[in-house]
Amino acid sequence: MNNEAFEENGFKWGPFRLRIPFIHMKFLTGEFLQGLVIAGATALAGAPVVMALGLSFEQAVACAFVASILITSGPIIFGEPLAPGWVTPALPLVIAFFMSKGFFDGVYREDAFQYMAAMCIEFTIIIILLGITGLGKVIVEKIPNALKSGIILGAALAAFYQIFFSDFERYIGNTPVAMITILIVCTVTTFSEPFKRIAKKNKILGIIGSLGLLPGFLIATLFGYLFGELSFNIQSGFIFPPVDQVYELTSPFSIGFPPLSYYLEVLPLVIIGYLLLFGDFVTGIEILKDGQKNRPDEIIQIDINRAHNSVGIRNLIGVVINPFFPTQGALWTGVHVVIVERWKQGQNVMKSLFDGIGSYYLMGIPLLFFVLPFITFMKPLMLLALGVTLVLTGLACSYVAISLVKKNSEIAISIITALFVAFGEFNGVAAPWIGLIIGLFLSLLLVENTNLEN
Repeated sequence: MNNEAFEENGFKWGPFRLRIPFIHMKFLTGEFLQGLVIAGATALAGAPVVMALGLSFEQAVACAFVASILITSGPIIFGEPLAPGWVTPALPLVIAFFMSKGFFDGVYREDAFQYMAAMCIEFTIIIILLGITGLGKVIVEKIPNALKSGIILGAALAAFYQIFFSDFERYIGNTPVAMITILIVCTVTTFSEPFKRIAKKNKILGIIGSLGLLPGFLIATLFGYLFGELSFNIQSGFIFPPVDQVYELTSPFSIGFPPLSYYLEVLPLVIIGYLLLFGDFVTGIEILKDGQKNRPDEIIQIDINRAHNSVGIRNLIGVVINPFFPTQGALWTGVHVVIVERWKQGQNVMKSLFDGIGSYYLMGIPLLFFVLPFITFMKPLMLLALGVTLVLTGLACSYVAISLVKKNSEIAISIITALFVAFGEFNGVAAPWIGLIIGLFLSLLLVENTNLEN
């Protein structure tokens, strides 16, 4: 292999390809600066979740650090051409499950993390098996659209219910100005068609739109501080995330593996997580195919089975160190779109798609997790990050779910399925499996020519 091919392609190992930062991935300042703040801040959105399960702030930072390292390995170690992220729509359903168990109260319990481990272990097994056999694509294609729509809409309803009803005081009641500000700004910059139309003609608005959640964070932080809702205790120095403590408190190799009943109880959540993951695979690949039309000079190799296996291995490593479902997914849609749009502009802007992905993900090293001023600055903002993540996920899931169904019968099935996925309970515990069964039964009974018949 000549030097030019070596620099562009990296080292092939099995079906994967290792790209060494700064050698096979060139440093791009613009993408790096965006990722420095946005990727770091968004990763910390998961901290309130594990803190509600009983970990300390420092331990929650270590969880975010581990999750970020694994996520960045997607494009760097495994060579996946997708900007990776969480299986975000599954998050509100997972939170609802733990809340129904009474675990989401800030008290540490081994049981809670054994449930988390059960989710991650099952998720890992399903992804790897379907990736190796190639059955993943076949299975998802056979699922009726009404059921798919209901699952995704159920995730949206669970997110909205948590933010605006069941946990209103926690998310909005204490910081109403800051939270409402970040929701408005981020919703406009992410979904508003008039804003996008104007931003195409206005350079400043175009830059704001390309910065993802960052403008909303900055404006909400300013308003929250001015109205006395947010206070900061910014400290100098460095922090070393206590990964060893996280391992001792959360790893099944430390606290013990879950009993069989736990695996059975979380299986519906894991199945839903996989369906949402597959949707991310499809979305990311379609975005790449569209971008490829403008960049015939760099052929992007797409392999859905390889993608399954890379996500599966990441989850497997997470199971050993710190099970944290659903933070190891395939796609961060907003970032993927931003990077591909820049890549489409040509070699003079971005020579390789992997240059953009690698720079945005800080070349595989989440540096900010060691910087105490950043961590202490972000501490009062973590609930804002989680809140806006859940709401934007709910909005995105809503329009995706609606787009999947056309017939009146499918719409009705989708709504009924969503209600049971989001709010179904059995013996006082969240039971999304009720929605899966009802949705499948109604699809077979009421809709002709479902995917199962094709």
